[in-house]
Amino acid sequence: MEIKLPNSSEQLLVRFIRLCGDALAAPQRQEAAALIVNRIAEISRTDRAVLVVLGARDPLLAVSGGAELAQDHAFADAMCSLRELYSESNFGVLVQSLSNGEQHPALFQLQQEMGGSALLWLPLQISADGSDRAEYALCLQRWSGISWHQNDLQLLQHAAPFLGQALQRQRKKRLNSQRRWWWGAAALLLATLFVPVTASITAPLKIIADRPAYLFSSMDGIVRELHVRPGQWVEVGTPLFSFDARVLDKRLQEAQQKVAVVRAELMSQQAAAYGDSKARAEVPVKQLQVEQAEADVRFYQMQRQRADVKAEQAGVVVLDDPEALIGASLRTGELVMSLADPERVKARLMVVAGDVGLVDQGAKMELRLDHDPFRVLQAKVAQVGFEVRLSEDQVPSVIVDGVWENTPSGVRPGQRGVAKVFSKTTFLGVQLLRKPWLALRGFLGL
Repeated sequence: MEIKLPNSSEQLLVRFIRLCGDALAAPQRQEAAALIVNRIAEISRTDRAVLVVLGARDPLLAVSGGAELAQDHAFADAMCSLRELYSESNFGVLVQSLSNGEQHPALFQLQQEMGGSALLWLPLQISADGSDRAEYALCLQRWSGISWHQNDLQLLQHAAPFLGQALQRQRKKRLNSQRRWWWGAAALLLATLFVPVTASITAPLKIIADRPAYLFSSMDGIVRELHVRPGQWVEVGTPLFSFDARVLDKRLQEAQQKVAVVRAELMSQQAAAYGDSKARAEVPVKQLQVEQAEADVRFYQMQRQRADVKAEQAGVVVLDDPEALIGASLRTGELVMSLADPERVKARLMVVAGDVGLVDQGAKMELRLDHDPFRVLQAKVAQVGFEVRLSEDQVPSVIVDGVWENTPSGVRPGQRGVAKVFSKTTFLGVQLLRKPWLALRGFLGL
């Protein structure tokens, strides 16, 4: 049986179909681009083919022969010049030779290379009538002075929609894949927001003494000397501080002198009373004066003793600012310091006023102290205050006290840290978005 070989037109059609089919079947845009520039010569003689991206900063997408894509080379500048000249055209153009290279020197140099390079500019629009706008274009070169003809342009114009569709199709696949990924991520995020979690808040904490002995000023006066320092352990009877007693010492001395004088007058009056009835009548008056003078001495002696304040029980001195106490003028009943048992401490939290509604009596707390942040201490809410006051950071807050579930070791008054208070079960989205929503509502005035 004789096999009839196809004529040249049939061979060209087969190559045309294969090129377009393989380009459409390419899984990636870059693979489709490389296939187009390397096999376009199968349907029309081409010495070099360049795939140019329209509307992008870098013009080169692919070059035949696998040449390196240098986007800052003179060859890339020539492609930019072609884009500038023919970007508005949706159909192929036989590029005319430039007479000089003043405006487009890189393009002029390209046309002079290889014994004369003829260029054909072919936008790869998707529709055959050119109604859409192409995103890619082919720049085809013939060297050694061989020119392009209209029949070449007509043939390539038929291939342009298929090649453009191949490149666009790969891009749409990538966009669809990215879109599916984003939709999946959004769905996962939305599902995560509805995961039930235990609501919690955080607040700064300070370790304070639990039921300390408060020391109040027993008299009006000015503190002259402080005998102890904060954190010092003191026993019963240890001197704590002293008032300025110079005025009391002077008054005590004057009172003692007055007693001596009045007693001498009494003795003289008693001696004269044996023969003088008038002197005898003055004796009770002098006795009253002696008793009054002695009462003044006892009063000033007692005041002098109170000027030296001593500890009435053992404990650790709790005093915020010792320097401010020296020279301070105290009133009777004014709080000066406290004495605490270092083994009896509790946690005091300053909870932001807006979070107090999430704090319940007996709620579980986890405490981390600044000096040992990896140690977690367990406690529970013992008392929630009602009064709103400013914290050290000038934030409206409410005092919340916590007691230990198991008394920890190494915890002393004055230590600071952060507490996490657990509340009722809620959704993760509510836990995460509650504060941003409150801030936004406050900003918008809702």
